[in-house]
Amino acid sequence: MKFLGVCGSLATVGSLLLLGACLETEPAQVGVVSEAGGFVDPERRLAIEGDESYCSSEVLRWRYDRSSGALTLADSRLVLNCCGQRAMHVDRIDSIYEITERDEPDAANPRCDSVCAFDFTVAIPEVSLGKVYVRLLRDVVDAQGSAELIWQGEIDVRKSVGEVVLDRAAAPGDACSGSPQ
Repeated sequence: MKFLGVCGSLATVGSLLLLGACLETEPAQVGVVSEAGGFVDPERRLAIEGDESYCSSEVLRWRYDRSSGALTLADSRLVLNCCGQRAMHVDRIDSIYEITERDEPDAANPRCDSVCAFDFTVAIPEVSLGKVYVRLLRDVVDAQGSAELIWQGEIDVRKSVGEVVLDRAAAPGDACSGSPQ
C-alpha cells in the first residue's frame, strides 16, 4: 500500500512538471532599432537598389531565406519622437506572428519637441514556407492607452520578397536627418 501511495505522488509531481513544460511559450524574437535618421545601410531596412523615396512613406518590407527558413521584416521610416527608448519584439501566438514596436520616454532622455525617422527590423527563424499571418502593433507608451494596430495581413513567403506601404504621408521637416533638436 505504501508503495502505491509513493508512486501515485511521484506520478502527480511528474504530471505537474510535464504540464509546466507544455505551458511554456516560445521566447519572443527581439528586433533591432536604428538610430534617428534610419539605418545607414539600406540593406538593413531591406530597401531595393535605387530606392530614393525613403522619406516619402513608411514601408513594411520582408524577405524570406528558403535555405534557413528565416523571415526578415523591416519597418522603414517610422516617425516617432526623437527622444526616448525604442524596442521591437515578435511573439508567436498560435499561427500569428505579432510584432510590437514600442516607444517610451526615459528618465535620462525625456521627450523633445522634434520627430525623427527610425527603422525597425527583426529576423524570425524557422518560418514554414507558405502564407504567414502577421499583426503589426505600435505601442507609444505616453501617447495612447494601449498598442495600436498598424497593419495585419498575410505574407506569402513563397514569393521571397515583398512590401506593404503603411503610411503614404511624407516625413515632416527634418525627420529624416537623424539629429534630435
